[in-house]
Amino acid sequence: MKDNDIKSMSEEYFNYLKSESKFIPLENESVEFYSPVVDYFGDSISVNISFNGQKYLLTDHGETLWNLEQFGLDLTSHKKLKKYQFLKNIIENNDLKLENKTITHYTDRKKLPQAIHDYILAISDISNLFILKKENIKSLFKDEVIQYFLENREIYPNVFPEFKVEGKSKLTHNFDAVFPGKTTEYVKTIKDLNINNAKNAIFDWDDVEEYRSKTYDSNARLNIITTNSSDTSESVLTMLSKYDVDIFSFENKKQLEKKFSNL
Repeated sequence: MKDNDIKSMSEEYFNYLKSESKFIPLENESVEFYSPVVDYFGDSISVNISFNGQKYLLTDHGETLWNLEQFGLDLTSHKKLKKYQFLKNIIENNDLKLENKTITHYTDRKKLPQAIHDYILAISDISNLFILKKENIKSLFKDEVIQYFLENREIYPNVFPEFKVEGKSKLTHNFDAVFPGKTTEYVKTIKDLNINNAKNAIFDWDDVEEYRSKTYDSNARLNIITTNSSDTSESVLTMLSKYDVDIFSFENKKQLEKKFSNL
């Protein structure tokens, strides 16, 4: 792919993110940020931002868990159930607070942009717990994939899980695994691949381009592991192909070995 094509796509995508992000001042002197990231139900994820004189407060005013309950998924009433543990893990891993079903986070001005970014992604993860209403899963998909790689190190000796990279936007992006080699292979796991989470993955990948170039990873590739790649829509496949992103079905272990075992 030509450099001009890559630059053009990058500019168009960042313009899309900018046009789809809205900061709306409210009468109570807080600000409502509507992000381009959507929840499980296809609605824009928003966060209310206010300042108490010392810290900035990010909150959803209880909307996330209320919305899930309206569709039949109560995550908080029975704390011994595994679905509550999933919620608790997301809350704790992102340094959030859960009080009266309201999800909050305090931060300072310097950390505010990263905090907003991380908060939105955490709300997205919580919203996606709606799959628990439909499926009796034993573990989160990402954990299942990474566990497979780590338990088969004789096949995948150079897998490095949980790799974080700071992008040119100064936001930190998470990649679920990295396979160093002549061509460094980055991995994101997405259980059910759709147009929205595919766009989020491309944003992360494009944002860390400068880092990859500085660390001699200019020829690196992004790979997405999903439940079943044959379920991916043509529009998603077309978009990802423009960025040379490879998609793999987790159920096809021979395909994974062929790609990642000989790096």
